[in-house]
Amino acid sequence: METVLKPLLELLQEVYIGTTEHSWVIDAKPGHGFSAAIATINAQQASTPLVEGGTTVASHTEHLRWSIYFALKFYQGEKPVGNWEESWEVHAVDEEQWARLQRDLREAYEQLILAIKGVKDWSNPQLVQGTLAMLPHAAYHLGAVKQMLKSIGN
Repeated sequence: METVLKPLLELLQEVYIGTTEHSWVIDAKPGHGFSAAIATINAQQASTPLVEGGTTVASHTEHLRWSIYFALKFYQGEKPVGNWEESWEVHAVDEEQWARLQRDLREAYEQLILAIKGVKDWSNPQLVQGTLAMLPHAAYHLGAVKQMLKSIGN
């Protein structure tokens, strides 16, 4: 598993944070991962759906934050039951909430990296699959948000 972990951690960093070096997933310029991309907009933009009743950038941000904390419970040995609808409850944020949500996502990401690095026993296939699934999940939401940013003129 060690030969998979280093590239996985690098790809998670690229998707969540960004890169100034070689890029596998995101556009090399401007090198924006999810956190950097959402930092380019204000709370009003983050709260505006592209279509009536649609999701917002704030919704995607909260969903990723929620999903990381859900995953962290597995790394702590729990078997939580998730309510995915709950992860989509945030739609609109004010500037203070938007800044906090961005910080909270970054903190969740940092905790996720520490949890992955702390795993000593990778013999549970669900733990392996769940860990690997974190990457395409985040990449999907990064792509969705980048399309939303283009639509709002950013």
